[in-house]
Amino acid sequence: MIRATFFENSSGELQGFIVEGHAGYAPAGEDIVCAGVSALVQTAVAGLKHFLTVAPLVENRTKSESSVFVKLKLPDHLSEEDTRNAQVLLKTMELGMQGISGGYGEYLVVRRCRDV
Repeated sequence: MIRATFFENSSGELQGFIVEGHAGYAPAGEDIVCAGVSALVQTAVAGLKHFLTVAPLVENRTKSESSVFVKLKLPDHLSEEDTRNAQVLLKTMELGMQGISGGYGEYLVVRRCRDV
């Protein structure tokens, strides 16, 4: 199962995410759930790196051939424009994850938690 956790601050603004695990929907190379999640993660990371004036902190590890771990945290003290851009990108990613989870909930769990 893939677990996608989005971190929010006390104002409800997204500050980053952790995505880890493997869907197990189908064999590696045929797993549409894993492919969809991977595409969303890669697009969000690329978009944040491209559109923010200060790059996010990204940790990307491969636990095994079929399991992923990606952690992204926004930098502290973003400009107003960077904050707006980051929120659009992160919320769009979250919506995409929720859409996949809606059809494949036993393979992907999406949640939010307060960043402490």
